Amino acid sequence: MNETLLFKNLGQGKAYEKVADQIRERIFAGDLCLSDRLPAERDLAAQFGVSRVVVREAIRTLEFSGLLTVKKGAKGGIFVVQDYDRPISHSIVNLLSGGHVSLENLFEIRQLIEPFAASKAAVLGADGDFDQLAAILAQAEREIAQSKDPRLHNLEFHKSVIRMSGNPILSVIGETVLLLLSERIRDIPSLETPATVLAMHKKILAALRGRQPEKAKLIMATDIRGVGERLDRMSEQKSVTQKEDTVLYLSSTKGMH
Repeated sequence: MNETLLFKNLGQGKAYEKVADQIRERIFAGDLCLSDRLPAERDLAAQFGVSRVVVREAIRTLEFSGLLTVKKGAKGGIFVVQDYDRPISHSIVNLLSGGHVSLENLFEIRQLIEPFAASKAAVLGADGDFDQLAAILAQAEREIAQSKDPRLHNLEFHKSVIRMSGNPILSVIGETVLLLLSERIRDIPSLETPATVLAMHKKILAALRGRQPEKAKLIMATDIRGVGERLDRMSEQKSVTQKEDTVLYLSSTKGMH
């Protein structure tokens, strides 16, 4: 990448949006590629003819958009990335934090995306893709044999199936929902035995290898629905336990005042 005169001087007083727009254009035009390091902040300011404050705000905007990342340290700098899920992730996190979105909503999105993705993967997936899924399941099986938690491999299995749909937009949304959901239930005990999950995933893979889109779609929907139902039951049990604990506490404190 040639850093000389990479950007045009914008003149004094131009807003940070103009800086961000020009960097964005360079990325989408292919002049800046994935993992490329941009010039230092002061050099960017000189090229654009603006202050470092303006450049810093433009970089912050593109970070939020998932196009740039800033790394600290001796090998740090401003790098081009492709974290397109970042804006969606921020939005959903805000909705969750504000109580406008529930775990049930996230499972509903999974039911819309993943069964469809599985049906597409059964048609579009290559043998190499299926081999990759088999390798993920084999690793999960080894984790189970060692009494370890295979959740990360289960997550990767579902993410891989979504990618195999061949739809980048579907992948961004689906993988974001999966990641946020996994983070929300990370500290909850396993919703089902790892062996049960593994068996279901093997059935999905068999349907994919067999080029059976409707079967793959049905099994995937059943898998997701089962996890959601078990989570609902656990939430209900937790609520009942909390109420019982409250009653016991109030009973034990009667007459203490």
